[in-house]
Amino acid sequence: MTAALAPAASAGGHAAAPARHAYNLGLQGMRGIAILLVLLNHAEVPGFHGGFIGVDVFFVISGYLIGGLLLRELQATGHIDLWAFYARRVRRLLPAAVLLILVVLLGIRVLYAPHEQDELLSSARASALYAANLWFASRPTDYFGGHTEANPLLHLWSLAVEEQFYLFWPLLMLAVCRGLGGADPRRRVMVLIVAASAMSLVACIVVSLVHFKYAFFLTPMRVWEFGAGMLVAMRPGWSRSLSPAALRGVTLLSLAALAAANLCFDGSLQFPGFWAVIPVAASVGLLLAAERGQDSWVGRLLEARPLRWVGDCSYSVYLWHWPVLIAAAVWTPTSGPLLRASLVLISVLLGWLSYRGVEQMFMRRLWQGASPVRVMLFGVGACLAVAGAAQWMRGHIHKGGEDASYVQASKWQLVDSSGCLVLFDAVDQPPCEFGDTTSATTMVLFGDSHAAQWLPALETLAKAQGWRLVALTKAVCPSVDTHVDFYVTRSRFAQCEQWRARMFERLERLRPQMIVMASSAGYRDVELARWEAGLASTVKRLQGLGSKVAYIRDTPHTGLDVPTCWARVAWWGWVPPGACTYSTAAHDERFAALAEAEARVSASLGAVYIDLSDAICTTERCPTRHGDTLMFRDRTHLSELFARVLAPQLAERLLPLVASAVPASAADR
Repeated sequence: MTAALAPAASAGGHAAAPARHAYNLGLQGMRGIAILLVLLNHAEVPGFHGGFIGVDVFFVISGYLIGGLLLRELQATGHIDLWAFYARRVRRLLPAAVLLILVVLLGIRVLYAPHEQDELLSSARASALYAANLWFASRPTDYFGGHTEANPLLHLWSLAVEEQFYLFWPLLMLAVCRGLGGADPRRRVMVLIVAASAMSLVACIVVSLVHFKYAFFLTPMRVWEFGAGMLVAMRPGWSRSLSPAALRGVTLLSLAALAAANLCFDGSLQFPGFWAVIPVAASVGLLLAAERGQDSWVGRLLEARPLRWVGDCSYSVYLWHWPVLIAAAVWTPTSGPLLRASLVLISVLLGWLSYRGVEQMFMRRLWQGASPVRVMLFGVGACLAVAGAAQWMRGHIHKGGEDASYVQASKWQLVDSSGCLVLFDAVDQPPCEFGDTTSATTMVLFGDSHAAQWLPALETLAKAQGWRLVALTKAVCPSVDTHVDFYVTRSRFAQCEQWRARMFERLERLRPQMIVMASSAGYRDVELARWEAGLASTVKRLQGLGSKVAYIRDTPHTGLDVPTCWARVAWWGWVPPGACTYSTAAHDERFAALAEAEARVSASLGAVYIDLSDAICTTERCPTRHGDTLMFRDRTHLSELFARVLAPQLAERLLPLVASAVPASAADR
């Protein structure tokens, strides 16, 4: 989004003139809308959970500006001066980005624990080389996840997409114009845009359905968004051909579509996919309003001075806002309206300072007399230098013993070493037995990773009582008999249903005395009524085997990676007030309603509902340490040591249940 974020420039080789005049006030207003959408979305301001579409608006603006610039140059001269084109981008965009990455390199060293720094510095190296999108696509990145563990350079994926696009697009234009017959470059470029955009849109929709992360981050699936803007630039007469009434209708509909997408979209969508058509089409409509200026109400809105001011410094605001938000999330566990407002203002202030002191300095004063080749060489050298600095820092990370101990707390030795928590593609389960495997009393642990977290506690209980313990657990697959979506693809998790069906068959052969169920409360794609019905169906089916059934309420979702948080505190050398704690408000209304429904189903069917919430937290602000023991291994799962601490409380609920069960025969087992 680099060119789209940077202000339009007048003659002299900077961003070319839009159709109406050299400095299109409406385009600045569009930039202002786009950056506000992104900024308020990232700041988690209510009402802007779909504001990430601002990036798509920027892509459309960029295609309109740069595509029009390249076409006009091609028509006027018969060629494209590639050195001059790339030098303009370096002069206008690189200095502010380099400064931002250098500051983040310092912040990584200061704010983050040593075990985190290697990956963060690796992302900084990729960002300096404009390959951030490739780096994030190769990692288990959740763009729509929380801020606490987010990468401070995650937002640079979009800059990488744009620069990769403009690295090859002028070459394609030249190749098409020289390779096809005919005298009109506009027509040949139009064919290229339509063909490339059509292929890109189809790829975007298909890949989003299969693995939306790749469609989100990778350039080929975003080409069509630039193409939409370029198509408007190819036909500047489109806006002038509209009657005033038609213009008002199109622009108002576009603004309404953008507002609706902002209000209705969220991170649960398989975005971009076909969903991105809405903000892209709306952006095209706003471009028509920008071309006609004062001829419509929307055009006058886009030319409003406050919106244009935000648009002027939008590139630098975009660069600085995300590291500001992430640094605050790392430093303080609390977040409220006052803090969010302060961070928004700080982001805008830093963006304005960067715009005035860096962008404008290099655009209007420095490098003006330098040849394009020298500017390019300087730019490439700067990128390589920053990438080299990040690589050098990776080789000089201080890793102390205390940091290693926190990293160790994030591991499940028993679960990981046994392989009993099968992963996403698995549809079956290896033999996983603990305790006295010859015992006549069998207890089964059944569910997802939030069931697997209880394996150490149940193993302790099984050894003490001389029971056989069998673990049937699969990641992201609840024991409740209902379909869920796989978070990576946002589509139905078929392997989970296959695995669960096979586990029911295995349970029919085992016929254990007791089955302990547990599942995450985080399956937000499942309606409460469907979850309740699925739980009732599962409990009845398991009781039909002659087994006693217990269901353990899910543990808190803290919103922070607990071992990493404590490792950071150790690295800082002091403990800020409230550090590494979480609020009971983290248990939202859905979690409470889900627990009530589970308890209701359990009581109605004679199953035991186990709620150990009081053993985990009894205060408004919850600790994440129990003495010297970390209570969680990440954001939502108990650590192995703390699970064993809770074994006595778990035993109090389960021992009477086993005592009332009828032993299964050897044949049954």
